[in-house]
Amino acid sequence: MERSENRIGFVSAFNSDTGMASVYYPDRNGEVTVSLPVFAPFGLCQELKKGDAVLVFHLSNGGSAGVIIGGYTVTGSVPTAGISVIDGNMVLRDSGGSISVKDIISKLSRLD
Repeated sequence: MERSENRIGFVSAFNSDTGMASVYYPDRNGEVTVSLPVFAPFGLCQELKKGDAVLVFHLSNGGSAGVIIGGYTVTGSVPTAGISVIDGNMVLRDSGGSISVKDIISKLSRLD
């Protein structure tokens, strides 16, 4: 049995309708994968852009089978939006600010 292979590459194309992307490997003579599924933790779709650096787990049955685990920062810059857990609270953050899910639930319960 072949062993599985973890690789770092760059998004060649992303289809948000299918949640699939192809990955370009410059260190493999410009090899581009077939469309691979993008990991969706907790059912959350990851939006990727052409050129994003990604980590790919290829399965042992060949380079055409695998899962794109997700993007990461090459330059160390922090993404402008995200979800994090701070002191046990899930916090949503974007360019407009941040709010905890606890605060959202509290505000919605006051509308009843």
